[in-house]
Amino acid sequence: MRPRMEEERIYEAAIPFFAKFGYKKTTLEDIAGALDMSNTNLYSYAKSKQALYKDCVSYALDRWHNFVLAETEDIEDPKEKLLMTFRSAVGYIAGNEDMSALIKNDPSIFPMYPDVDPLNEFTQWPIQYVRQIMVDGIESGAFRAINVDVAATMLFGWYKYIILSSLEMKDLDRKLLKETLTTMSTLLFDGLLLVPEDN
Repeated sequence: MRPRMEEERIYEAAIPFFAKFGYKKTTLEDIAGALDMSNTNLYSYAKSKQALYKDCVSYALDRWHNFVLAETEDIEDPKEKLLMTFRSAVGYIAGNEDMSALIKNDPSIFPMYPDVDPLNEFTQWPIQYVRQIMVDGIESGAFRAINVDVAATMLFGWYKYIILSSLEMKDLDRKLLKETLTTMSTLLFDGLLLVPEDN
């Protein structure tokens, strides 16, 4: 069995190449050179460039998820936890040039529409995480009882839109990003109506 630390060292070396040059222009020779490793040795860890790329993307997505989890897992209030989930996830992308570049170079990593998602197992994690926060919020009486599956999918769509929009900016406008997240939380928790109507 291959040592996990060695795999992570390879991913950490390979991700900046894929981020900077994209999949097509990155070579295994480049990555092996950065690792002071022979091509043959690198091939013992990766069957092909395509396999290594997929492993690197999976690793990068896992790091993103783990960051969000670390930032939110100890928050008990469902509203605060939901808001911090979005803030930390968007903040991670805004502050991580390699992850931003990976998604810019390969939009299929984080597509807007779920039916064209080749990494569906990884994008399901945030939907299920948001869903569980909503379930906990309903059970604690903080949130009204709604269809959590539909709501989690809708919220994930908002979140994707914010991330993909921010990646399109030449220079990231952090003020606009903050205002967007604030507006999203206002719509989510207060709605548009000044005086809510009884339904």
